Amino acid sequence: MIKNSTRHDQGVYTCELRNKVGSQESNSAVYVAIYFKPIVQLTMEPPTPVSELDRLNITLMCKVESGNPDILQAVRWYLDGELLKELPDCGGNATDYMFCDIDPSKLLLEDVGRSFHGNYSCEGMNEAGWGPLSPDEELMVYYPPGAASLVYEPMRVIKKSSVTLRCSVDDAGRPETTTYRWLRGTHLIQDVTTANWTIDPVTLETESNFTCLAYNKGGEGDPATVYIEVSAPPTFIERLPLYHGALVNASNINISCRVECSPLCSMQWLKDGKLLNLNSSSSLYSVSNTVIPPDTRTSDFESIRSMLMWNMSAWPGGQLDRIHDSANYTCQSTHNEVGPGVRSSTAFRVEYPPENITVSNKIVNVTEGHIPEKVICSATAYPEATYQWKHESGTFITKGNNALIISSPVSRTEGGNYTCEAINRHGKIAQKTFINVLYKPECGITQGEVDGKLALICAAHANPREVDFTWRIKNENDTLEENIEKKGLQSILMLDSHVENFRTYVCVANNSEGPSVPCERDVTLEISWWGKLDNEHLIIIIAIVVGAIVMVLIVCIIIIIVCRRKRAEDKYPSPSATKDKSMPDLAGSPSDGLLQPDGDKAFYENLPFHGMQSAPNKERPKASVTYIY
Repeated sequence: MIKNSTRHDQGVYTCELRNKVGSQESNSAVYVAIYFKPIVQLTMEPPTPVSELDRLNITLMCKVESGNPDILQAVRWYLDGELLKELPDCGGNATDYMFCDIDPSKLLLEDVGRSFHGNYSCEGMNEAGWGPLSPDEELMVYYPPGAASLVYEPMRVIKKSSVTLRCSVDDAGRPETTTYRWLRGTHLIQDVTTANWTIDPVTLETESNFTCLAYNKGGEGDPATVYIEVSAPPTFIERLPLYHGALVNASNINISCRVECSPLCSMQWLKDGKLLNLNSSSSLYSVSNTVIPPDTRTSDFESIRSMLMWNMSAWPGGQLDRIHDSANYTCQSTHNEVGPGVRSSTAFRVEYPPENITVSNKIVNVTEGHIPEKVICSATAYPEATYQWKHESGTFITKGNNALIISSPVSRTEGGNYTCEAINRHGKIAQKTFINVLYKPECGITQGEVDGKLALICAAHANPREVDFTWRIKNENDTLEENIEKKGLQSILMLDSHVENFRTYVCVANNSEGPSVPCERDVTLEISWWGKLDNEHLIIIIAIVVGAIVMVLIVCIIIIIVCRRKRAEDKYPSPSATKDKSMPDLAGSPSDGLLQPDGDKAFYENLPFHGMQSAPNKERPKASVTYIY
């Protein structure tokens, strides 16, 4: 007997008999089943959370964790602690009959929406009775927020001010929304996710449809849209320039301004503060107004461009007057609903190119090493002319100054023409001044021939060019007065070729600035005969002399050879040579055929120059030397 049985006593039981002989287990066994109430656990498939928009079916399952028997005969389902359903449900009506023959451990929730959200639990019954209630299991059903509403303030939105848009929803959805989506037109604004959006400053792109909606993990709520109309007070997009000039004979003159204003405004023109008369057909002016639509590239609202044009055909002479037609012109707009009118003025002046240019001195004389006086250049022009000075070499001396100021001592290379140019945007005009740098002469002496006669030429370089020359012989006090010819900046001294002394000639040039440094030339006046020959004749004479020297050398060699032979014969005489040379030859003597002729005499007589007479003695000319410096 098992007393106070528990679930742990359940199992297969056998018995065993034992005596002194032994023991034996029974051949049969008995299964003892201990019934106890089920303990259950609720699960869901699919798991939560789920979205209402998906409209899913969710199966609730009441699983037996422990109990005997483990088959549930009935299950009670609870939502938030309240009985939702007990299965099986075998009531008397037809609706209950469908829940009679089913598995009570499963409950199907169809087309789950926000109303299904809550904590679900179950309890099961077996043959032992109803077990305890399972722990709650939450079914989370997400759904999107409700429809949005959108307002903005202030109601009148003005360019460059600020506007605040407010988006709100009555139902925040699940989970409760804290994020919003904004669109301007069709453009999604990525960096704004709050319920309020402040736009500062207001621009052209603010004039648009704005849409907001709330969203969460359950989806997006219905959007709200509002159109914001933006007004712009009169403002200049293009002002008149502070200054406007026109050429005196211009044929096309106009000025214009452009004003942004929404709603549109109208334009007016004034001359020296008075409204222009534009209604007359003979009016000197006409106006053209053009409405320009908004431009998203520049964020400009609608605007109006007004152009004032001069009818030059109606002006006297068809051109402007330099004095009387200069005036102040004003472009102004009327006001609109959101702002006052604006105005812009320009100083209109009649312009002309530089003319009547003058310089204070056309020629400036200055001694080398001194500073010349300044030269002032002036011209009439409008706009005022700018000035620049440049040297005839092309070097710019000064720019932007009408005075030519040379502040350092000048050299002769800095002399010449200096040009002043007066320039404005309509043209330029020029005038020259000459800087005349005066300096003492500089001279040099060269030697040459003039009309076949030897001469010294003294050439000078000087300013002024009116130069006098003085010649003298160095270390002698007297000046030379004769045989001198002056040709401009040259003085020619004809030399006497019969003078044989070495001399140094000195030339001094002189002008109004003073005398030059003396220049000298060393000469010997007697000229050698070869000095008068040209190169061709001199080469011929040299060739003849060289040939003569070669011939003399050949003769000398021959004579030496002959003398050596003679000495050899005298040292070793032949037998016939020992006879008395005073004895007359025997004519017809047999020995005559054996006698040898005199060898030296025969050799000499056979020479080509035998019989020639010797040249007469002639006095050699004295050599003279000319020193040229």
